Amino acid sequence: MEGLVKIGPWGGSGGDPRDDIVAAGVAPHRLQSVVIRCQGAVDAISFTYAGVDGAPRMVGPWGGSGGHMFGAGEFVKEISGTYGPFGGHTVVRSLTFVTNIGKHGPFGTPWQTPFSVPVQDGAHVVGFFGRSGSLLDAVGVYRSDKTSPPGSGLRVQATRQRGQGTRRRGQAMTPS
Repeated sequence: MEGLVKIGPWGGSGGDPRDDIVAAGVAPHRLQSVVIRCQGAVDAISFTYAGVDGAPRMVGPWGGSGGHMFGAGEFVKEISGTYGPFGGHTVVRSLTFVTNIGKHGPFGTPWQTPFSVPVQDGAHVVGFFGRSGSLLDAVGVYRSDKTSPPGSGLRVQATRQRGQGTRRRGQAMTPS
């Protein structure tokens, strides 16, 4: 897709490929929200982006309630995090978002191998891709060099799972 740069992913090789932006066939123009479900690792990520056609598109079936709405014109300039072993698999352990207004996170447990994707001036993160099973195995970003007009704001939320344990396909529940 023209004007997009795919960077990454970071994490493990488990899970299934996730790249709903390519499947949708509509390039993202602006990231509108990010939802993270986490405990000792990042269980899931979902996000909503406005396509170049102006229509919002939600990616990922995960998320929780609550969250924080950022102001109009706020955009993601950097995503960083860590990945490492969890329950016998290499997965994304934590994520942090830096916007033009401030830092949000870390979400999850920062531990093991760090990664960081800073974006040059004038560019911004507009979406994500990666791999997932029961956890987020790997994450990468889509970067756009095109300037986004002010929008309805960016929302990032995190839900910490408590007392539910974590299970991967074909694996018994393990205490959290």
